Amino acid sequence: VTDDSSEASPVKKLVLEEGNGELPTDGSSVEIEYTGTLVGEKDWSAQDVADCWLSQLQGLDHLKAEFIQNNIDFALLSDTNVFTEEFCTTTLGISNKIQAKKLLMARNRLTKSQDEHPAGTVFDSSAERGKNFTFNLGKGAIKAIDLAVRSMRVGERASVVCRSDYGYGSEGLRSSKGDVMVPPFSTLNFELKRVC
Repeated sequence: VTDDSSEASPVKKLVLEEGNGELPTDGSSVEIEYTGTLVGEKDWSAQDVADCWLSQLQGLDHLKAEFIQNNIDFALLSDTNVFTEEFCTTTLGISNKIQAKKLLMARNRLTKSQDEHPAGTVFDSSAERGKNFTFNLGKGAIKAIDLAVRSMRVGERASVVCRSDYGYGSEGLRSSKGDVMVPPFSTLNFELKRVC
């Protein structure tokens, strides 16, 4: 976790209000107020695309070096005029047309989920649920929340932004009714307050 929002990190934390007291220890019970919001992937760097998305696509993770070398960030990946089958075969060197089509279909699913679940959408909130989230540090929360809360004192408020590999990953999150709350590969923002 970095407290510097300009530094490249999978989890970024910005303290909004200082807390007091001791830091929690591994295994201790903590309680937080939270609001979770979709950030969108438009700011993904080539490294983010490779680490969060490409590495999860079956049979295509071997292309990570080419994505980084060719600086394929989200803007380039989502540009259907540039990131084409020809681009995949010529620039990325994919000789198997089926693999090129698979890559384009996966890109289309990713950009479609951006349209259907826009940045700024609140997907979960302790206020909406009517109760805070209590868990034991080290288990019971996604990686980003666990990492951020480890450095929070009681009363501290923080904004935490995380890549999908520290959030809900390639599966996303669905409600008990099966509705998509967080689409796969989503970058998330959490406004947190440590209550105890």
